[in-house]
Amino acid sequence: MDTGTVILGFLMSGPKTGYKIRSITGKLMMAYNLSLNQIYPALRKLEAQNLVKKEIVYQTGKPNRHLYYITEEGREEFLKCLKGPPAPVDYELDSLTRMFFFRFLDENEVREQLQVEISSLEEQLEDLDRMRPISDSEGDENGKFIFDTIVAMLELLRDRFVKELERRGGGVSDVSRGSK
Repeated sequence: MDTGTVILGFLMSGPKTGYKIRSITGKLMMAYNLSLNQIYPALRKLEAQNLVKKEIVYQTGKPNRHLYYITEEGREEFLKCLKGPPAPVDYELDSLTRMFFFRFLDENEVREQLQVEISSLEEQLEDLDRMRPISDSEGDENGKFIFDTIVAMLELLRDRFVKELERRGGGVSDVSRGSK
């Protein structure tokens, strides 16, 4: 989904500021994180397309708040996108792009880099393991599905990297396996 469609989705549950949208993506959406530099231009574009309306809430002693509401046209557009055909999976993973150029490293350096990637994936999986109780208690069935899918994807990548390291004659150290 593009940034505008994600924002429309957040506005489906009620009006929000750009900062609130950023806060939600930072806390709840593991697979899609937005910066304010992405949110505000997208909100301006959505407003120009009459998909959202902005209300300025005047405040004394602090900056005015800009509250965004989805319009009926915005609801229709969002639901059309939500029910549309799936987009192809984006395979842009930095670690895989870097691995493409491992041919410029000697074999020991390649094994070291694989160790680093495995270690990084293990750390991410440990972070997600700590977040699981929040997902289980606060997430709806869709959020739990997304959480479990991301965990499965990271486990798959880790396992593939471990296999590749073993194929290249290296072993996974206790440090990179999270000392498990």
